Amino acid sequence: MSFIAKDIIRLHGFKVGLDKDAVSLPILRALLKGWYEGAEVGLIEKVLKPGDKVIELGTGIGITSMTAARIVGAKNVCTHELNPYLVAWAQDNFARNDLALTVMQEALLPRASMPEGYIDFHVHKDFWSSSLVKRDGIQETIQVPVVCLEDKIATFGANTLIIDIEGAEVSLFETLDLAGIEKIILEIHYKSAGRQPTNQMIGNIQAAGYFLDYELITDGVLCFTRQS
Repeated sequence: MSFIAKDIIRLHGFKVGLDKDAVSLPILRALLKGWYEGAEVGLIEKVLKPGDKVIELGTGIGITSMTAARIVGAKNVCTHELNPYLVAWAQDNFARNDLALTVMQEALLPRASMPEGYIDFHVHKDFWSSSLVKRDGIQETIQVPVVCLEDKIATFGANTLIIDIEGAEVSLFETLDLAGIEKIILEIHYKSAGRQPTNQMIGNIQAAGYFLDYELITDGVLCFTRQS
């Protein structure tokens, strides 16, 4: 699926391609006003340090990937997106900003709960609602390959996870082995994942030895750091 930029805007210091006809009014407003991914960008800039190695689940249009790459270098960012249109859009933005980043279109899931082969991904009419979680407003369901997240963490040597997967985070953390991970930047989604399951997930992450910094919480984006 191709992406063709009809306009170029500046967003969080990056040149970003835009097709106004391809996005909903709320998304368009967020992009033009500079709100889009603002909480994530601010948190990444506060938390990431040179030397960190990042695995991202949920590239979107590439803003958070590029922000991370600006701090740690593109070779230290491994980013994943399942929506084909967003893969193309992100790659266009990476090229536009001279960043050697490549989007991997594969579902990273915990070893203990991953299916073999492929899994259904639901493409929503509003791209930021596309998810492994089925909900109203789906335009298309596609199959994407499944890869073990723990293996990816070990192979890449990642110490940081950036996750925005529209509600699928709850099931992700049910069985995920977080060995090697020092920092987690995570957007929560009460509406799609449920308040009680989300709160349980947060408690489980804390019980695994991570500190939730309440001062850094913005618009549902949380930061956990491993306690020494």
